[in-house]
Amino acid sequence: MAQLTLRTLLAYLDDTLEPVAARELGKKVAESEMAQELIERIKKVTRRRRLQTPDADGADEDISDPNTVSEYLSNTLDAEQVQRLEQACLDSDVYLAEVAACHQILAVVLAEPFRVPPRARERMYKLVKPPAGMKKGRTKPAVPVIGDNTARPVERRDADDTDAALLLGMDRFGAGSTALRVGMAAAGVVIAALLAVAVYMASPGTPPDAPATSAPEYAAVSAPQPAPEPTPKNTEPGPTPAPKPPDPMTPPVTPTPADKGKEDGKGKENGKQPPAVAAPREDRLPVGKATQVNTLLVSRPSADAKWTRLDPGGDGAVNSNDEVLCLPGYKAEVKLDTGVAVSLWGNVPELLPARLLESRVRFHAPVMKAEGGGFEFDADLTLLGGRIYLTPTKGQERVRVRAAGEVYDLTLAERSEVAVELTVAHEPGVAFLRTAGPAPRAEVKIAVVRGSAAVAVPVRGVKHDKVEAPAVIAWDSKANGRPANPVAVEKTNPYFDKFLLVPSDQGKGVQKALTEVATRLADNDRVQILMTELVTEPPAPGRFFHGLVGIYGQAATASSADDLKPLVDVLTDETRGYDRVAAATALAAWTARGPDNTAMLGTVLDMKIPAEGVADLVLKLLRGLVNPAAPDPAELDRLVDPLLSHASVAVRELALWNLINFADPSAARVPGLTADVGMNSGPAHTRLVNGWRARIEEIKRRPPMKK
Repeated sequence: MAQLTLRTLLAYLDDTLEPVAARELGKKVAESEMAQELIERIKKVTRRRRLQTPDADGADEDISDPNTVSEYLSNTLDAEQVQRLEQACLDSDVYLAEVAACHQILAVVLAEPFRVPPRARERMYKLVKPPAGMKKGRTKPAVPVIGDNTARPVERRDADDTDAALLLGMDRFGAGSTALRVGMAAAGVVIAALLAVAVYMASPGTPPDAPATSAPEYAAVSAPQPAPEPTPKNTEPGPTPAPKPPDPMTPPVTPTPADKGKEDGKGKENGKQPPAVAAPREDRLPVGKATQVNTLLVSRPSADAKWTRLDPGGDGAVNSNDEVLCLPGYKAEVKLDTGVAVSLWGNVPELLPARLLESRVRFHAPVMKAEGGGFEFDADLTLLGGRIYLTPTKGQERVRVRAAGEVYDLTLAERSEVAVELTVAHEPGVAFLRTAGPAPRAEVKIAVVRGSAAVAVPVRGVKHDKVEAPAVIAWDSKANGRPANPVAVEKTNPYFDKFLLVPSDQGKGVQKALTEVATRLADNDRVQILMTELVTEPPAPGRFFHGLVGIYGQAATASSADDLKPLVDVLTDETRGYDRVAAATALAAWTARGPDNTAMLGTVLDMKIPAEGVADLVLKLLRGLVNPAAPDPAELDRLVDPLLSHASVAVRELALWNLINFADPSAARVPGLTADVGMNSGPAHTRLVNGWRARIEEIKRRPPMKK
């Protein structure tokens, strides 16, 4: 078990720990205010400019000696010196910056080692005589010293060129005999002649058309039409499965005129069609295993089946084409048989305030290559929602990710990690209909968070051979085009952090609730029953976050109108303040999950809130009443008067939810603008309404947001 020390904390920050140790240490960091403060201090001192370096005086007790720091980072320093060095780091920013920067540099260099030319190494060691570089009383290293101080003849002028060739990873040129050089030149002439003959023989009788000056721009399509997939060599053919219904998590995209032209053969660009992408295999086979304990990772083979926990304590087997769900707030990992590790990343707004809750994935059995053996891709999966992290464990590996009708082919370098995120949400301020209307907006982000990766989008004609971390590639269904080019991400931006640091009290509360809920599940097929129990339990001291885990989990596992009733009960309960906010967030996410979900929720609201027009008003508020970029002044006024004082507590709560989420997100940090709306009268409510009236007038005077 990893101990929380300065050395392990540096390894955690530089991502050099094993995944299991990193998870354990991340939990300890979340529970320790001192560790969190030290992390922030490390980040500041390593970025501070003109910070002095420690001066080494050569004394035996001197802890600023470079050799002492290297032994500390290598875990070979004796305990007494370790204690002195760590105390010095805690007392002085100079020492802390020195140790942290050395560890960071070593983490980068050891991850991608560089070739050092032998003569360059020899010259570096000759700059200082060996005794000056060694501390008094220190034993000599076991490895032989490179180079000596004996006189040597003057080197040839091209000696540096030899070293330069090695730096570029090339073989020596010029180190051989004259005969070798002549032979190489003659071989080059012969190869050039053969190439000229081959080009002449391959030339057609008529000159070819001029090549296109730029790569074709492919218009968006809702889903690429797959080519028939050959039967894998290692499987026996079975009965043809029935066609699958459209996936509710994949939002439809309205075909553009260019799409229609491609369908009838008139929309070709430069005479080319986008390459077809094979559909995933539809058979159900074991493809991997859940490896992380104390989490809630569940799966089901069909939409009408029960959610069953994937328990690493049992077989934990993950089958292809099952829907795998990591409940909100939990972090789970699936190790595929091919070696790719897939981390499903659940979230709750109390950890990261983003449109991310549960993580949904459907794994597919890999397809064998037509020739040569092996698989086309080491992993093939469909991301239905949320965020996942992909990590190779057997060197370079290839992964095909399908998300929102798009296909992304990723080549993961060794020791790299890539996050893929899909969020689907209704656009606020657009037309509302229960059973129709515009499709929700789908956004895909591919973030290289460690190492490097190649990213290709075959249907769009996009290919990036090497994207270095940290960088992100984004795609938006409403833009209806090619993904954006890679954009660098600030290293201080925590959005894609795998292990988030949250305030101590809040982090402890969330972690405690997640752990207790996971251990409370007695039978692996009673996940939805447990979520309902958490939602309907009366509030109790010390169990604030337990109810939130249940609310988000209830929405994540809901598949029928009956599953939504407990959430609507919370939304209409005047006594459950913050729970109503969580229910609004969960229901808004649920309505965007499928085209029929809004109407399904409407049937429940009609029963729970029978007043005429209120159910439709609630649905409209859940989808967003005002466009944040260009809010309608009349709708802003309506949110305050009369909706903030409406007779239904659900309408009042959603009106305030719209004001904070869409009209003015900065208002969440303003005292007096986030009061409980359980009652629609009284001094506190009057202050809330008056405060928002003044705020709305300020919003109206603001210049429009730039697109």
